[in-house]
Amino acid sequence: MRFWLILQPTSLRFVVWAFFLAVTWGALTTLQSRVEIESNVLSAIFFGAIVAGFLTATTQATHREALEALSGPDQAGRSQAIDAVSRGVVPTEPHVRASAILLGRVWLRNKSAEQLKRAEIWTWITFGLLTALSVVAALMNFNSDRLFYLVLALLSAMLLPFTLRNSRRVQRNVALLTEGQI
Repeated sequence: MRFWLILQPTSLRFVVWAFFLAVTWGALTTLQSRVEIESNVLSAIFFGAIVAGFLTATTQATHREALEALSGPDQAGRSQAIDAVSRGVVPTEPHVRASAILLGRVWLRNKSAEQLKRAEIWTWITFGLLTALSVVAALMNFNSDRLFYLVLALLSAMLLPFTLRNSRRVQRNVALLTEGQI
């Protein structure tokens, strides 16, 4: 899904991100809010559109580089290159392997192993702070809207392993492709 989304046109990426962000924000604010449903829907739409616009704008360079990395092979070759980066499946043709290596480097933003390790540490810090602040907010909230903060803490604690696992998998697959060991 991740590679599929980054390869889509700008308008489709915006719509997909806006939809998922609006639904998530709407569900979370419904847990905590006592206001009318219309204001929850409007805030969800506004939040989804703003964050989706930000994500779309900041991933334009990655989108262009990913399309360029996959411009050589045909449709079957592009699928093989994506599978090589995401799942570690061996591409048979050398030009598909080269496209897979380029796509993986684009996905990892051309960072070195040391830079990726530092980014992983910052991911731990960010998710840890978010989880801790959510738990503290749930404990300090006196008007019994704790469910919102507890769900936020649970989501942040659950997303951390998936985020790190996917990044490590892509990093491992690109390293193996580069060394020719897959």
